[in-house]
Amino acid sequence: MIPGIARIDQPSHRTHGFFVRISRQGKTYSGFFSDKKFGGQERALTVAQDYYLKLKKLLGVPQKRARRLRVKNGGRRGKSGIIGVQRVINRKSRPWRKYWVAAWSPELGVYRKKQFSIRKFGEKTAKQLAIRARRAGVRNMK
Repeated sequence: MIPGIARIDQPSHRTHGFFVRISRQGKTYSGFFSDKKFGGQERALTVAQDYYLKLKKLLGVPQKRARRLRVKNGGRRGKSGIIGVQRVINRKSRPWRKYWVAAWSPELGVYRKKQFSIRKFGEKTAKQLAIRARRAGVRNMK
């Protein structure tokens, strides 16, 4: 089986076939190849694979960006305006704990985070410390 091609079997909707999907630069290209339309599962798979290879040739190889660049540029930004830095309110304890958290991944499969208490440092200082910790963590990424 080629990556980018998935088998879909939904008897309740009478849907049986192969789904092809490729994404490039934020845009997704897809197609569905049903067993019934193409005269069986083997033929539908062959057509799906041909379509996938044609799309791959047309769109080219995806651009690889360094992990550090993906972390710096991609993703959502919360109220901090910085990816990986967020304000948290823990309502499980009384009084509620409020803090800023910096999160990063120094290497694949490893996750690190550091918390800075708003009560201890104050709102502005805790946020700045979290931003500094995040930037230091990203600088040390492999």
